[in-house]
Amino acid sequence: MRFSIIYCLIILTTNISFAQFPENTKIIENIIEEIATSSEEAIDYTSLFDDLMFFLENPLNINTATRADLETIQFLNDFQIENILHYQRYSGEMQTIYELQLVEGLSSEAIQMLLPFVMVAKAEKQQIPDFKKAIKFGKHTVFLRTIFLIQEQKGFSDIDEAELELNKNKRYLGNKYKYYTRYQFDYKKKIQFGFVAEKDAGEEFFAGAQKYGFDYYSGHIVIKDFWKFKNIFIGDYHVKFGQSLAICSDLVLGKSSYPLNIRRKFNGIKKYSSTDENKFMRGFAGTAVFGNFDITGFISYKNIDGNIEKLDTLTNNSDIFTSFVRTGMHRTINELEDRKNISEFIYGGNLQWNKKRFKIGASFIQYHFGTDLKKEIKPYQKFDFQGSKNANASIDYQANYHNFYFFGETAVSLNGGFAILNGTLISLVPQVSLAALHRHYTRDYRAYYSTGFAEKAGTSNEKGLYIGTEIHPFRKFTITAYYDIYKFLWLRFNADAPSDGFDFFSSISYNINRYIKAGIRYKHENKQVNGADDYTSIRPLVISKKQEFRFNISYRVSKTILLKNRLGISQYKKEDRSTETGFLLYQDINYSPQSFPMVVNFRFGLFDTDYNARIYSYENDILYGYSIPAYVGKGFRTYFNIRYTVVENFIDIWIRYSQFGYVDKENIGTQLTEINGNNKSEVKLQMRIKLNRRKKYKINK
Repeated sequence: MRFSIIYCLIILTTNISFAQFPENTKIIENIIEEIATSSEEAIDYTSLFDDLMFFLENPLNINTATRADLETIQFLNDFQIENILHYQRYSGEMQTIYELQLVEGLSSEAIQMLLPFVMVAKAEKQQIPDFKKAIKFGKHTVFLRTIFLIQEQKGFSDIDEAELELNKNKRYLGNKYKYYTRYQFDYKKKIQFGFVAEKDAGEEFFAGAQKYGFDYYSGHIVIKDFWKFKNIFIGDYHVKFGQSLAICSDLVLGKSSYPLNIRRKFNGIKKYSSTDENKFMRGFAGTAVFGNFDITGFISYKNIDGNIEKLDTLTNNSDIFTSFVRTGMHRTINELEDRKNISEFIYGGNLQWNKKRFKIGASFIQYHFGTDLKKEIKPYQKFDFQGSKNANASIDYQANYHNFYFFGETAVSLNGGFAILNGTLISLVPQVSLAALHRHYTRDYRAYYSTGFAEKAGTSNEKGLYIGTEIHPFRKFTITAYYDIYKFLWLRFNADAPSDGFDFFSSISYNINRYIKAGIRYKHENKQVNGADDYTSIRPLVISKKQEFRFNISYRVSKTILLKNRLGISQYKKEDRSTETGFLLYQDINYSPQSFPMVVNFRFGLFDTDYNARIYSYENDILYGYSIPAYVGKGFRTYFNIRYTVVENFIDIWIRYSQFGYVDKENIGTQLTEINGNNKSEVKLQMRIKLNRRKKYKINK
């Protein structure tokens, strides 16, 4: 009977077709665009891109996939993951990929997104990595990239030597080019090693303070499934446990257009191959498995950037530092003085007990800085971390029962502050799911490596309640929404009293047919902030409101051309000020000729936005490049992005040109980044070289 159903699904299916898949990495860009579209933060998506790229090139066997594997595919929600695992346990091995249609809770749209990353094959016995085979059959990938602005910034312009002698920070020390190199070796994700090297624009290169070339180097070695060890890491890595209240240095996703994806997923250690020069671990880490217990330990030591107040000339060690510096920029004498002058020593661990429907874990982290942090405290910073050491401990849990999923974490810091988070996911019927999350972070909770679910950056001084839903009322309709109400227990930047606010988001998407998709979104933010500056006493709090409306449509006019349009309107209103407005309209053209190994993305957009009503929009970029600029002012935005495969499975090149043109500005930027003119143009060039003995190479003509 089961095989009859499968046969009918294959014959009758009209919603799923491999021919519909976007070329290569396009589907990953679509996923990241959905995740990033609600964000106004410069988040590094390298970790997410790495995970999805691996499964795109090495599809996950759905018959042997674990919860950790499926959690790596970020767009799957917890119910979908649990239903796939339930199908594994009670229906046996899938015989065809189309059996995914029998999994409860997987809509045709979700299956369409999932198919490029999974496959169906017979389960194989897990083997210890063979180092000889790894060296012989492993895959090598090299990236070479350069980025530069066409217009000259003030920091690179000529200056009189006498004037420069009076102030050596008036010009950048290096050239205008940003260089990036990445090498990665991978053997079935069992053995990995690689490195990343980067020089930012304005930094020296094989000269001055950078005699060894790049300003930043990072490397890692990873071995998985070796004896009792689930993984072993040497070099640079990420750590994330529980709901990120105590330990998390990796990418985490907050409020987005996926309202059910609020639980922090994938506990454990991951390789680090990004370019954030401060927030990662460097040392040793590993996870051992003993029955139902996972035991993880990690130790890290590195130097990070910080503003020093005074220097002991005898020991060359800073006595105190006044703040962390997280820009990673070392372009001037002042910036070089802040470079890697604070030592950071971290150690910790996690013990996790795993059952089929229940997990409980305990985590601990302690970190020491080589000198004391002593900064000038403003009223809203009264409870911020000071000193040279801190520690955090937490207990977290996950449990599921039928159509309910529960999760949470309770964490404490060395000074007695605490953070509590509890959430639940409920599947009322296959077409309707709900999510709820409550958090309470005290104003004195201190955790340097923490990124709990919150309205503002940092896991402290906040309590709130989040409710989200995803509804599929009809076959081609999806409705998502969330409402988040929160309160800040103490002062914060731009609010000189305890304050509160709320967010509301809703969207409707409609797949008209296999060629046309449309959607509308609405977001409303209500928040208390300081009033005008003309009060003679304490400024009262007033209400600020920001509303955003977006309409988008994409339609495939042929097998080679995909068109996308977006209209965005925003409004910002503060009680004691005039209303600010924003407008954005753009046209995207994506061209993928079938007879030529090239992909072209083009955009032309018009915008007219005030600063507080600025609009953010995701843009196509080079592989592992991310662009989500703020559209501020009045003018146009255009870019084209070209990917050309020189040799199939061997060499790819990317060329990207982008430009902002303003009609309301005579200069762009400030101080050393200032451009004399109303145009800002950027060029990105990248080459990827892949070496794999299992692949055959074909030169394209």
